[in-house]
Amino acid sequence: MAEASNTAAAPQGAKTAKITRWVANFVLGGSLILVVIVLGAATLARFDIIDKLSGFIPFAMSLNPARALVLIGVVALVFALWRRSGSVAKLAIGTALSAGLATAVYTMLIVPAGEVPPIHDITTRLDNPPQFTVLDVDTPVSTGPFSEEEWRAFHEGAYGDIGPIVIDKAPAEVLADAQALAEDRGWDIASYDADAGKLEATATAGYVRFYDDVIVEVTPVADGSTRVDMRSVSRVGVSDVGYNAARIRDFLADLQAAG
Repeated sequence: MAEASNTAAAPQGAKTAKITRWVANFVLGGSLILVVIVLGAATLARFDIIDKLSGFIPFAMSLNPARALVLIGVVALVFALWRRSGSVAKLAIGTALSAGLATAVYTMLIVPAGEVPPIHDITTRLDNPPQFTVLDVDTPVSTGPFSEEEWRAFHEGAYGDIGPIVIDKAPAEVLADAQALAEDRGWDIASYDADAGKLEATATAGYVRFYDDVIVEVTPVADGSTRVDMRSVSRVGVSDVGYNAARIRDFLADLQAAG
């Protein structure tokens, strides 16, 4: 009787192990394919082989497939450990890769996008933003799908701390300091006009290296100091996930320290 029972259990165990191996291959293979697609597209966009949005979209769209693979992987891993059916390593690696990708999308895109408004044109001067003369940037502002009034409301609500700074130096000195900081950051200087008190440059954001256009404008103050205004605008997309505001804050803080 015991022999008959063992004989019946053997094919069942083999079938279970086969299914577990198939699921393990699916989870590991799926996670590797996702990672390769995301990194491959992002890298191609980084070097302008494809356009920036085409390189970014796979990353943004990978969250749900990655979460599905994590769910399948966790269930299969628990089952494999319980039944000791093998394929534990493949399941663990595949689940970890998918979890890492899902976490990256969530922390780098979903969370920041929920904390900032869906705008991509940030300035220190809402009433009359600095205007580009060399770089091709929307005038007076780039509002995306919103009206200028809606853009202004978003900006005032989220970036009320961003404003001009005053430095106790002559405008030409401040602009020279701004140029040095821009070059240190690897920005591509498009225009440097000391007479007009303007510097225009292109910065990049993220691994994909999205192009953001930046203008720094210096204005003399009656007491001999200099007022500095700034504007940073993304070329593509609706939300900039906070990159432009962070750039202005960091740059002006460093410029103030240099003064």
